[in-house]
Amino acid sequence: MSSSIKHNKLKIGKLHTRSVPNRIFGWSLFSVSLAVAVVNWIEEFSDLKVLPGGHSVFYLVGGMVVAVIGLWRAGAMDAKS
Repeated sequence: MSSSIKHNKLKIGKLHTRSVPNRIFGWSLFSVSLAVAVVNWIEEFSDLKVLPGGHSVFYLVGGMVVAVIGLWRAGAMDAKS
């Protein structure tokens, strides 16, 4: 006997369509925040002083938060069909 169980699959369509300027802004925001986080990490292990106040955990946390906002604005977190 073969028991066939039907699974109801929820299909999620594309919820939002981001405009081109919105995507450009989002990816730019992501890139800049990633660069700030990398420069902050480099400052921790070298004598380089590029960021105001030098190395700080706030640059890392701020860079991560802004990177997530940038990805959201770029549409990277939107549902795909």
